[in-house]
Amino acid sequence: MIESAFTFIPTLALILFFLDLGMMLFRWSTLQNAVREGCRYAVTYQTQAGIGQDASVEKVVERYSFGLVKATDSPNRIHVDYYSPSNPNSAIATGGNIPGNIVEVSVQGINLNWIMPLSGTFAAPLYAANPLTLNVRSADILGGLPAGVSSVAR
Repeated sequence: MIESAFTFIPTLALILFFLDLGMMLFRWSTLQNAVREGCRYAVTYQTQAGIGQDASVEKVVERYSFGLVKATDSPNRIHVDYYSPSNPNSAIATGGNIPGNIVEVSVQGINLNWIMPLSGTFAAPLYAANPLTLNVRSADILGGLPAGVSSVAR
């Protein structure tokens, strides 16, 4: 009985560690793919019926994220920003979705909820006070406007 307790606890900790690592990698790769697809959607200036380009890109990211992030989350975790190639450090507030500018689609502030406590104690586990967050980004240069279109509402 004592021997099985001494082997079961470390084995359970190892199994939970691999589950945590696998879930973290799944979330990261899923969200990275979602922002990549949103960025691909943005560079073609496509929009869904009745909404602007930014909201359309957010819907694409939501669709590819398998429910990990939603466009209606509060605070909003999906961000679409536009940058000028001459000043890539500050986002353009309005009118930035013109050909030649840089579009960045990102998901920021996703908390990683661990299965097992990182500190090894159940009284005051480390993850409760210091949650880890996940941020993913994808950027590309906006292509030309579709034929017959002079601008796209942001």
